[in-house]
Amino acid sequence: FNHGESKRDFTYVLDIVQGVVNSLFADTNKPELINLGNGRPVLLADFVQLVEKQVGAKAVIDSVGMQKGDVPVTYADISKARRLLAYNPNTTIEEGIQQFVSWFREYDASQYRMTQ
Repeated sequence: FNHGESKRDFTYVLDIVQGVVNSLFADTNKPELINLGNGRPVLLADFVQLVEKQVGAKAVIDSVGMQKGDVPVTYADISKARRLLAYNPNTTIEEGIQQFVSWFREYDASQYRMTQ
C-alpha cells in the first residue's frame, strides 16, 4: 500500500515471547497496558526486497495508493516495556525474515491453511 512508501513495525515472535515472559515477573502493583513491538518502522518496499532476497524470487506487486483510513507510519512505543519489563527486542528485520523463511521451509509450513 501507499506504493511501498508506508512504514510498519515488524517484530520477530521470539522477541514478543520474551516480553510476555518478562511481564510475568514485573512487579507493578497495578494492572498495566504495555506495548510490545520492535519500535523501529521499516519501509514496506524494503521489507518486500528483504523477503525477495531470502526466498530467491521476485514478488508480484500490485502497487496501490494509500488506503482510506490508513496511516503512513505505525510502530510500537516500547519505552514503557523497556522500563518495566527490561524488554529489548534484538532481532533485526533481516535476521527475522531469514529465520522465518528457514522455519517455513524446514517445516513445510505451506501445508497449513487457515480454517473457517
